[in-house]
Amino acid sequence: MKSVLRRWVLVVVLVGVSSFVIGALIGVYAPARSPTDEKLRQLIQEADPGVSQRLISGVNPSHIDTHLKELTQHPHLAGMPGNFRTAEYVRDQWLEQGYDVQMVPYDVLLSYPDDNHNNTASLTASDGRVLFQSTPREIAFFEEETHPEAVQPYNTFSPSGQPEAELVYVNYGRDVDFENLTRQGVNVSGKIVIARYGKVFRGNKVYFAHQYGAVGIILFMDPGDFAKGDNFYPESMWLPPTGVQRGNIVLIKGDQATPGYPATWYSARLNEQELKMKLPKIPCHPIGYSDAYMLLREMQGDRAPADWQGGLNITYRLGGTMKDGKRVRLDVRNHLKTVTIYNVLATMKGASEQDRVVLVGNHRDAYVYGGTDPSSGTAALLEMSRVYAQEVTNGWKPRRSIIFCSWDAEEFGVVGSYEWVEENVKWLQNQAVAYINIDLITIGNYTIAVSATPTLKQAIYRAARKVPDAHQEGRTLFDVWRERNPDPLDKAYPLVKLPGAGSDFLPFEQDVAIPTTDASYVFVDLGNSIFRGLYPLYHTLYDGYRFVKMIDPQLRVCRSLAALYIELARDLVDSHLLPFDVRDYATAIDGFVKNLFARNQDQFSQWNITSGAIQSAADNFTRASRDFHASLRNLDMTNPIAVRGVNDKLMTLEKAFQVHTGLPSRKEYKHVLLSPSSANYYKTTTFPGLADLLYQIGDNATRWREVKIHLSVLTFTIQSAAHILMS
Repeated sequence: MKSVLRRWVLVVVLVGVSSFVIGALIGVYAPARSPTDEKLRQLIQEADPGVSQRLISGVNPSHIDTHLKELTQHPHLAGMPGNFRTAEYVRDQWLEQGYDVQMVPYDVLLSYPDDNHNNTASLTASDGRVLFQSTPREIAFFEEETHPEAVQPYNTFSPSGQPEAELVYVNYGRDVDFENLTRQGVNVSGKIVIARYGKVFRGNKVYFAHQYGAVGIILFMDPGDFAKGDNFYPESMWLPPTGVQRGNIVLIKGDQATPGYPATWYSARLNEQELKMKLPKIPCHPIGYSDAYMLLREMQGDRAPADWQGGLNITYRLGGTMKDGKRVRLDVRNHLKTVTIYNVLATMKGASEQDRVVLVGNHRDAYVYGGTDPSSGTAALLEMSRVYAQEVTNGWKPRRSIIFCSWDAEEFGVVGSYEWVEENVKWLQNQAVAYINIDLITIGNYTIAVSATPTLKQAIYRAARKVPDAHQEGRTLFDVWRERNPDPLDKAYPLVKLPGAGSDFLPFEQDVAIPTTDASYVFVDLGNSIFRGLYPLYHTLYDGYRFVKMIDPQLRVCRSLAALYIELARDLVDSHLLPFDVRDYATAIDGFVKNLFARNQDQFSQWNITSGAIQSAADNFTRASRDFHASLRNLDMTNPIAVRGVNDKLMTLEKAFQVHTGLPSRKEYKHVLLSPSSANYYKTTTFPGLADLLYQIGDNATRWREVKIHLSVLTFTIQSAAHILMS
C-alpha cells in the first residue's frame, strides 16, 4: 500500500514539474501578443483628424445666447443668493450633458458694504457743512437694473473709515506718479488722494497711497481715458456720468483668512488682528466722473502736468489745498463676512490616460449682472462642454481627461480657484497637463488678445489657423489676428503676451506650475476708428446682456473664442505627444537675460555682477530645447512607454521655474520667471524677484547681496530646466 502511494506521489510531482517546465518554455519562446490588443491600440493610436472640424463647427451662437440671457437675469455677487442660483444652473447644464459633476463648497472671508448705509465722498465747508455728496447709486435706465441684490459701488476689502482732509490729485496713482509729486514738493501725508482708474491694478494705487501717508483714496473713471461720443449707455458703449467701477484691492489672492491652505472646515483662520495687518490699511471708495468733477474743481495748487490732464472740463490741479478751506470726507462702512461659495466641476474621463487632466475654467461670479465679465465666458464654456460631450456621445474617445471648471468669488481676489488648487495641489502637480482660462471673453470685437506660457504658443497658433474669423468670411482667426495684432518682434505671427495675474490662471501658474493661457476679443470697431482701451462699463451696473449684444450682436466673437479654445483643449487632450514647444521658452528666456543686463549694465558693473553664469544656463537650455525637439523625429510613437516618458518631461518643465520658498520679498508668488509685477498686479514682470529687489535699490549693499543670491537661484532654475530635457 505504501509503495502504491509513493508511486502516485512521484507521478504528481513529475506532472507538476513537467507543467512548470512546459509553461516556462512557452513563456520564453511563444510569440509576443499581437499589438492589435485593444488596450495597446488605444495607447499608440493617433488622434482622429476629423474631430477638430466637428468640434469647431459644432459651436452654436444661439446656445451661447440662451445661456447668456439666463446668467444675466439677476445680479450674482459671490456669497449672495443670486450666485448660488447660477451655480445650480451650471451644475444642471453639465449633468444634462452627461458629466460627472461636483459642487465644491468653501467657507471664505469676503467683504461687503454695510446694510442700510451708502458709502460716499463728500465736500465739506470750513464749518463742517456738507456742500456736496457723491451719488450713492448708479442711475438705472431699465427696470431690471433696480434689482435689490444689485450691490452699491464699493471696493472690496477696503476698511471702514471716515477720514476728512484736503484732496491731492495723483493721476493714475502709480509709483511713478507719487514719485513725481514728491519731486514737485507735494506732500500727500495726511491727505485724501484722488486717482483715475487705469494703467495699474487698483490695489497697487491703494498700497502706494498708504505708503506715502495718505489717509484715504478716491477712484474714478476719467472720460479722457475713453473716446466718449455724443451719448452714452444705453445708446452707446460709453460710461454714463454716474457709472462706477467696483473691484477688489487686495494684493495677495485667495481666501484672506486661510493663506496657503484651503478654506475648509478644518483649516485654522487668521484672527482679527492678523487680518488687520494683512488687509488694506486706508479706506478706498469709487465714484462716477460727474462726482469727481465736483471735487476736482475745488482744488488749488499747481496745475497738473499736461499728461495728467483728464477729460473733464476743468484744469486738473495737484491740490493739497482747496478753495475757501473746503475739505473732502470719506464715509466708508464695509464689513468682513465668512460665507460659503461654490465651485462647480464637470469631469469627463479619458479613454487611455485618465490620470492626465486638462482643465478649462471660467469664474461665474459678477459684481452686478456681469454680461461681459464673466457671463459671456460662462455661456461660451457651457457651449464648449456641450459640443465636447456630444462628440464623445457620437463615439470620440479622447485620450486624456478633461475638467470644466466654474469658479466662484474670482472678483474678490481669485478666491474659488485658489482654494480648490490649494486643496488639490498635490495631485494636480503630478497629473495636470495645462489650464485654459476663459474670463471676460467679449470686451471688444476687433481682434483677439492672448496671453500664454511660451510652450503653448504654437498650439494656440495651430488652433487659430483652423477657426474661421468672426467677421471676415474665408479668412481664419489666425490671419486676422496676425494682421490686427502682430508680434512686434516677428510680424509673421500674432502677438502672444506673457500671462499676468488678473484671473483664475494665477494659482495654476504659481502653485501647480503648468502651462496656462487666457484670451479675449479686445478693441471696439467704431466704424471710423478703433477704440483700444478697456471697455468703459467694466464692473458697473450696466455690464449686462444689452451691452454684450451691443458689441457682439450675433455673438460671433463669443463663438470664435469658444471654437479656438475647444480646439486647443482637443489638442491638449487628444494628441499622442503633448503639443508643447520648448524652443519658444528657450527663446523667451534668452531674451529675458539679455534685456536684464542691457537695462542694468552700469549698476551691475558697479557691483561686479556679470551675466556669465545665467547666460551660460540660458545657452544650455537653448541647446537642450533644440536637441530635445530634434530627438522627437526619432521617437518610436508605437512605444507607449517612450511617448509617456517624453510627455512626462514636457509636463515637468514648467516646474523647474517654481521655487517653493517664493520670491525674495513676496513669498506667495513662486514662479521666478512669470509672476505679477509688484508695481502693477495686472502685468507680468520677467524675473520678478530681481525686479522687486532692484526697485529704488540705490547703494543698499544688503539688497545688492540679495540680488546676487537671487540671480544664482534663477541660474539654477534655468539649468534645471535644461537638465530635465537632457535626462
